[in-house]
Amino acid sequence: MFKRVIVGVDGSRASIEASKLALRVGAFYDIPVVGIYVVDTRLLEESFLTDLAGILGFTYYEGISGRIREFLEKQGEAVLDEFSALGRQFGSKTSVVKTAGIPYREIVSQADPEDLIVVGKVGRRPVKGMFLGSNSDRITRISRSAVLLVPENGRDLRKALVAYDGRINSRRALGVAVSLRDLFGYELHVITVGDEVPPSVVDEVRSVAGEDFTHHTASGFPEERIVAFCRENQIDILFIGAYGKGRLKEFFLGSVTSFVVHNLDIPMVLTRSPEG
Repeated sequence: MFKRVIVGVDGSRASIEASKLALRVGAFYDIPVVGIYVVDTRLLEESFLTDLAGILGFTYYEGISGRIREFLEKQGEAVLDEFSALGRQFGSKTSVVKTAGIPYREIVSQADPEDLIVVGKVGRRPVKGMFLGSNSDRITRISRSAVLLVPENGRDLRKALVAYDGRINSRRALGVAVSLRDLFGYELHVITVGDEVPPSVVDEVRSVAGEDFTHHTASGFPEERIVAFCRENQIDILFIGAYGKGRLKEFFLGSVTSFVVHNLDIPMVLTRSPEG
């Protein structure tokens, strides 16, 4: 199914929950799990530190960036030590990487299309709203690997939903959901949103999932119907194709993926064809 699992770690609650899920996947399928800690170089830029000093009311002085980098390096070592210890508890084949750069770029650069990237949905930021978009959001937009977003509140994965429209990204989402069903043992539900859903859609799902799934149809805006279904039916994990619209159209109209990610607080797997 996957070649490796790549986990972005920063010590936050969401990162710890992400690590636990990643290590379960790695142990069950006997594949390597790599924990990555990135020293965010944006935090070391003088212009940023000067602005931050003004906001928080501390005195900026020459050499402060070196002290901050030293702190972040030590924090990274502690976080990766905790990740390695957690990996031993799960019996996973783990390794760690500490690097520097912009976190979302570094994490994506470490992953191949056949890997699974796992990240907490909310990571640490020095000042809320200081950066436009979270690292997890940026990762889902540029990654060609499947991405599992994990919120900080852990939960048992009893019911899964696949948003399926027959296109390549949703077909990959369905395949991942079926593969992970062996590990989590969840009920599998599939929803197709459209005014007219052809019978061939159910046959397509059946060819991948077998007979053990429940298919649902709905009409209306796909993003609203998916979110409503998850809330009304207590879905624990969602599988959905990532950003299927063209970039220009998405910029002006938004996207189903963006709406769903920002309106649901459950684990979700976002998939995209490696080719585009």
